Amino acid sequence: MVQMKKLGPNIKAGRIKRGWSQEQLAKLCQLKLSNLAKLESGANHNPTLDTLICLSQAITDGSIDKLLK
Repeated sequence: MVQMKKLGPNIKAGRIKRGWSQEQLAKLCQLKLSNLAKLESGANHNPTLDTLICLSQAITDGSIDKLLK
């Protein structure tokens, strides 16, 4: 079973590690800032596959699995 509860903290940690603001990452992945904030806070557990792909490419080596673990 996929652990979506870890997605938000992993996105935030990866973003901060790279020195990016939420605005910068949202723009990079063509997301609304509010949607990224909801993902990071855990309020949204249903990102699209396109969103997961973009976030994984931006903050990991392209591994969606790393965002979820």
